[in-house]
Amino acid sequence: MPADNFFEPISNNGNPPIYRYFNGASWVESKSGKRIAIHSPIDGSVVGELQSVTKEEIDEVIARSVEAQKKWEATPLNERVKIVHLAADWIIHYQDQLIDLLVREVGKPVGECKSEIKRTAEFTDYFADEVQSIRGETLESDNFPGYPKGKTAIVSRVAQGVVLAIAPFNYPVNLAGSKIAPALLMGNSVVFKPPTVGGISGLYLTRIFEKAGVPEGVITCVTGAGSDIGDYLVSHPKINMVAFTGSSDTGMAIAAKAPMKPLMFECGGNNAAIVFPDADMTLTAKEIIRGAFSFAGQRCTAIKYVMGFQSVLDKLLPVVTELMKTMIHMDDPRKEETKMVGPVISVAAAEGIERAINEAVSEGAKIAVGGHRKEAFVEPTILTGVKPTMRIVSTEVFGPVVSFITIDNMDDAAAIVNSQRFGLQACLFTTDEGTGMRYASLLNVGTVQVNSSPQRGPDHFPFLGVKQSGVGVQGGHYALEGMSRLKPIIINEPK
Repeated sequence: MPADNFFEPISNNGNPPIYRYFNGASWVESKSGKRIAIHSPIDGSVVGELQSVTKEEIDEVIARSVEAQKKWEATPLNERVKIVHLAADWIIHYQDQLIDLLVREVGKPVGECKSEIKRTAEFTDYFADEVQSIRGETLESDNFPGYPKGKTAIVSRVAQGVVLAIAPFNYPVNLAGSKIAPALLMGNSVVFKPPTVGGISGLYLTRIFEKAGVPEGVITCVTGAGSDIGDYLVSHPKINMVAFTGSSDTGMAIAAKAPMKPLMFECGGNNAAIVFPDADMTLTAKEIIRGAFSFAGQRCTAIKYVMGFQSVLDKLLPVVTELMKTMIHMDDPRKEETKMVGPVISVAAAEGIERAINEAVSEGAKIAVGGHRKEAFVEPTILTGVKPTMRIVSTEVFGPVVSFITIDNMDDAAAIVNSQRFGLQACLFTTDEGTGMRYASLLNVGTVQVNSSPQRGPDHFPFLGVKQSGVGVQGGHYALEGMSRLKPIIINEPK
């Protein structure tokens, strides 16, 4: 707890703390009497306990959000901007505490936690600047054939209303802020459902927005298992929009329960790396390592399989394995010397990754590197001899595993990517940018990276998925526009 007691109201400050939820006016405990213990993936210790809210409490929260939203939307934009800028300042001011919490709660290496918190503050500031450039337009009727002058459409952007923001465990601050900030700036109120593991970090972020001056009811934060309250939240008739990051299966389930509501979804990905014979092997190897193993592969943008001619993969694999010795150090994520790989989010998740590796081996794949598990730690693993029909490729294995697939011609790689149900990103490596541009047009994914691993950012770039990897566009003004809708008002001149 900081000396100024900034975060004091969000818990009982016990050991371990019992955290409260935020009903928009105050930090309170649930009447359910039920709590969820959050265990650190590092050592299993209890980081704290979250409230498990009731449906009646959700109704109260949403009612308060509905009531507050119109007044918030009527607040001058420059005042909303000042509040969000202050939230960004508070994130930086308390970054050390946020980093320490994030490391312990989700097991992310400290260096990557520093990056997450810094980046969250940076794009929060950026959104607050960018929103001042969002414009409407004016249309005249005589621009369309057959219409005389006399009608003028004044088209402005208005808030969606009450936005439900659902964040994932792997970036519980960053991928919460990327929803909350643009939603608030466009005049929406936000009902925030943080992940269960990662939920404590979400409460801290909520407190920052509250203390920055977001008015009563405009931001709320409800906690509980998604299996208990998720369906009720997404299907609630007074929720006007759902912004979600998580698995494709969960995203599809939410979409089915939220009919006729605007959606902004970032879902699963099993992103491919395609290596051309002329690629710079050192650059390619470094990007494959970063892409496959950062945060133990628990990223929707992670590289999951690498494709190339056998002769290309034969040259590439030794470079990758050699560079892994210096680029990766698996250890306790609280240690500065840990690089990329700490534990995955739970022992159960690690066991699932281990099963996927063993299944691939039973089907003919070979382990070139890694393959072992101890508790929640899974070694960075490279599989060779993998076939695109294997489950290790066709599903999203959320862990530090990458598969090498031999192809006979470059068209085969595009066909494999396009046959997948996922379509978030792909990357390709070649020294010929013209080849890269032409080949990128063949790939049915949201974004193609040429000579870089898949990633989200810079944060003013559009970020999106196709097929079962997402709906809507995030990043910069795209996110701001997505958190609003067009409202034309048509003025008819008197006859």
